[in-house]
Amino acid sequence: MSFSEQRAQSFFDPLMGRTATFILASRQANLEFARTIVALLAKAETPCTIFDLDAFYSSNADRIFKPLTGDVANSTVVRVPEPGCHVESEFARLFEVRPPVVIIDSLNSLYHLLSIEDGSARSRKLNFAVASLSYLARTNAKAVVLTMYRREGLQGSGSGRSISNLSDVTASVEVRGPELQVVCERGTAWAGGRFSIRSPSE
Repeated sequence: MSFSEQRAQSFFDPLMGRTATFILASRQANLEFARTIVALLAKAETPCTIFDLDAFYSSNADRIFKPLTGDVANSTVVRVPEPGCHVESEFARLFEVRPPVVIIDSLNSLYHLLSIEDGSARSRKLNFAVASLSYLARTNAKAVVLTMYRREGLQGSGSGRSISNLSDVTASVEVRGPELQVVCERGTAWAGGRFSIRSPSE
């Protein structure tokens, strides 16, 4: 096993069987996170399914998916809900996916799209959705990765909790030059609750 494979596994192994919310300061930070996590998946030869609510991965595909080749590229699926569709129906399809890693971008959008016609039910449905994802992760040894923007992330979920705290682990992501630093804010993962890695070169 090469060093790069070991590094990729050291990132994903603590997340298997769990949900993890990664809090980002901006779209640029999200882009660096997306590029890095996809590069790690490529090194670990691990396919994933991406629930691309903001069409963020799709619109930046040329920059994000460069590292994917061969079987991993063929088995990595990006799902973008059609305009006007019921997001609940699209969300339910995540429970049929086979890849061991599921990425949802973003938790902010999932919160806003759930029960868009009935805002009073939104918080309850989000709580149920994340709890269901946690069950999916535990029972199928999957890593469920949720991203969200901090500027929208401190609003309550209706239960007095921030929506970022609904998952098993909450971590902040900082871009410091060519390096990405991930720090646990709640829950535990990685040695000392931290993980750092260089972003892939362009």
